Amino acid sequence: MKKSWDGEQDPLAALAAGDPELFEAFVRTEMVTLLGFFRRLGGSQDEIEDLVQDTIVKLFRSANMYSSSDRFEAYVFRAARNVWIDSRRRAGVRGAVAPKADDDGADFMPNVEGGEPEPFEQIEAMERSEILMRAVQRLDDAHRIVFELGVIQGLSYSEVSDIAGVPVGTIKSRVHNAVRKLRDMLDLEGLS
Repeated sequence: MKKSWDGEQDPLAALAAGDPELFEAFVRTEMVTLLGFFRRLGGSQDEIEDLVQDTIVKLFRSANMYSSSDRFEAYVFRAARNVWIDSRRRAGVRGAVAPKADDDGADFMPNVEGGEPEPFEQIEAMERSEILMRAVQRLDDAHRIVFELGVIQGLSYSEVSDIAGVPVGTIKSRVHNAVRKLRDMLDLEGLS
């Protein structure tokens, strides 16, 4: 997620002050981030679009209650996590839904400096990202959410702790265990 949303560029603080432009810009630029977040948690394509919309509506409605002393990025992921949990409760689902076959894994594409990668490199990267995506999907909910927030989104342990509602030590342990489990799964796939 774009780091400049915090501080002077806080979309919810601007929205609460009566200026919706920054919030609209946030929605336009970060919708892809939220789509990837819910996809990696295990949502189907149709479901993740609804979850993103629910998250945006939740953020919009909470603008007047939002404290700009909160870190905006962490606040967004906390809202998204709560939307995810609510959707699981409504559906009565315990565990992940397999990603659809049309998932291209684009969120895991490497950033190649110095030009475009060769076509075979792109294919190999996509295959590796699909394997990684399947491995992340096989993590249990507790490990998948901390891996998503702490590793993929790059939030601090403290922020992940606030979002997940568990102690920092538990977050560190879960991230460590998630990485170990993923490494073991990828070893089985021959990607280590």
